[in-house]
Amino acid sequence: MIVLLGETAAAREINRQLKAEGAAVIRMANEQPLDRVLSESGERLAEGNLFGRSADEACTAVVDASHPSCQTEFLPLRRWCEREDIPYVRLERPETSFRENPLIHAVTGWEEAMAKLTELIRLKGEAGNRSVSVFVTTGSHQLETLLQAPFAPRARFVVRVLPEGRLVQKCQNIGVAARDIVAMQGPFSKELNRALFKAYGTDILLMRDSGSAGGADTKLSAALALKLEVVLLKRKAPLPGLTVYSERELMAWLQPRLGGISVSAGAGS
Repeated sequence: MIVLLGETAAAREINRQLKAEGAAVIRMANEQPLDRVLSESGERLAEGNLFGRSADEACTAVVDASHPSCQTEFLPLRRWCEREDIPYVRLERPETSFRENPLIHAVTGWEEAMAKLTELIRLKGEAGNRSVSVFVTTGSHQLETLLQAPFAPRARFVVRVLPEGRLVQKCQNIGVAARDIVAMQGPFSKELNRALFKAYGTDILLMRDSGSAGGADTKLSAALALKLEVVLLKRKAPLPGLTVYSERELMAWLQPRLGGISVSAGAGS
C-alpha cells in the first residue's frame, strides 16, 4: 500500500497511474491534522501500521507530492516513517533557471516575501497615487497573512487558484472579492498569463519557483514582457531523505515496492 500526500496536479497524476495499475493507494491531504493522527494512533504505531490496514496491506512507502509550501506540515509523518523504517520519498520539481533581472526579486521565505511586498507596494503606490494590483499565484495557504498585512489597504490582490469549490470558498471567506478570484487549472502559456496579468492591471506578480513543470517559466516570461515586478519565492533546501525530480523517476523507484505490479513510467513531469 502506498500513502500519497498532497493535492497537486502531480499528486493527482501519480494517483491515476497507480490506480490504473491496481496499486492500493491512500490519499492524505495537507489539511489533515497529522500531529493528532500520530499522537492518537498508539496502538497502530505499536503494530507498525498507522493507517489501520491489515498486515498484508501495511504501508510500503510514503510519496510526498505536496505543494512546496506544505513541506514542513508533513514532518511528523516523515519522522514516523523514519522510526518505522518505511521509505519516504519527496517529489520535487527542478528549479527554474533565469537570468538576473532587476525586476525579479528572489526571496527565500515568506517573511522575506512580505518585506519585499511592503517595499514594492509602497513605492508603486507613491508613484501612481493608487491601489497596487498584486497577482498572487502562490496558492491559498498564506493568503490570510497577505490580506491582514499592513500594506493590504493599499493593494488589490488577484488570486489564481485551482477551480475547486473549497478553494474558491476559502478565498471568499478571508475577504478576496469574487471579481479577484481566478479559478483556473494550468498549464498556462505565456500568452494566457500575459493576457490575465494585463486584464487585471497587474503591477506585481507573487509566485513560487515551481519549475517549468509548474509553469514558472511562462509566468516569468509573461511578467517580464509586461515589465512587472516579480517577487519570486525560491524553494527551501530539500529536507534530508530521498528526493526525486520527475514522475518517471518516482515510478521507477516505486515499481519494486508494489508487490509485483508493473507500473508504467508515464510522461516525465
